[in-house]
Amino acid sequence: MPPRRSESDSRKIFLASGLILLLLGGWSAFGPYGALKYLRLRKELDQVAARNEELKEQNSSLRKEITRLKTDPVYLEEVARQQFGLIKKNEVLYEIPAKKKRHE
Repeated sequence: MPPRRSESDSRKIFLASGLILLLLGGWSAFGPYGALKYLRLRKELDQVAARNEELKEQNSSLRKEITRLKTDPVYLEEVARQQFGLIKKNEVLYEIPAKKKRHE
């Protein structure tokens, strides 16, 4: 028959087990691969995925504009006039400066 453990021995074993569980729990939450790091990485991943979607939409829009610039001469002319101030032969461009506000 094995010897009986005293109450103080049982208490020491219980406290040691509790301490080990507490340390393991702390390590799981706050360690280098813990739950907090996982949550931070998850949030970062969601942000990167959202930014990726924005960039995909922007790329799609740019591709459509490139196609339009290559195939639609009216649109190409409009863009050239707006961005580069180009004019047709025998056209005159008048630029009217904005009025300055007088300080009274």
